[in-house]
Amino acid sequence: MSDGTAAEAPREDAAGTAASGTTESGTTEPRASDPRAAERTRVLLAGVLAAALGALAASRGWTSTAETGHAGLTATTVQSGTDLASWALPCALAGGAAFLAMLATGNRARRVLGAVAALAGLAAALGGLLHLASGAWPIVLAAAGLILAGAGAWTTARAGAWPATDRYEASPAGGAAIAEDPVSLWNALDSGQDPSSPTITASAQEKGPRR
Repeated sequence: MSDGTAAEAPREDAAGTAASGTTESGTTEPRASDPRAAERTRVLLAGVLAAALGALAASRGWTSTAETGHAGLTATTVQSGTDLASWALPCALAGGAAFLAMLATGNRARRVLGAVAALAGLAAALGGLLHLASGAWPIVLAAAGLILAGAGAWTTARAGAWPATDRYEASPAGGAAIAEDPVSLWNALDSGQDPSSPTITASAQEKGPRR
């Protein structure tokens, strides 16, 4: 009887340890969302939407002038944002392109692109501010440009604290350097590791795939 009880006790302890290990390891529990990742998503989305709205506002008609000719015919001349502030539309598009590029780059590149987007947003906002009396669309352009500039500045200031993008900034397990064998290098690139990562040696980068 005592042997049977002693044999059952280790089984129960092992089962209890396994169950508690599964719970403590967190493999079965849902992972809490990272607030920094949510912040990154909100800022990038705000930048893209502001750039799109600014481009729309810059391409719309801002003023219209009716002129009556000698024959009594009336002609209406419409001036759009590209006529009154020719730089506004390219700047809005440049800011949007910068934010779209951030979706496929790491945090260091996002800082640079954020500065570009901030300057583009300020230039686009200036085009609207100079023609506030021309209607509603210049006001929309000015507001969108300021939001674009704010999102770009926020990105430049906060990108370093955002979580790394897995595909471009994830390091190999254990931080081990990738072998100089070109086959190992290209296999690592196929798995999504950054080719400019310091874990990939310079000599491996100089070699191409074996033919």
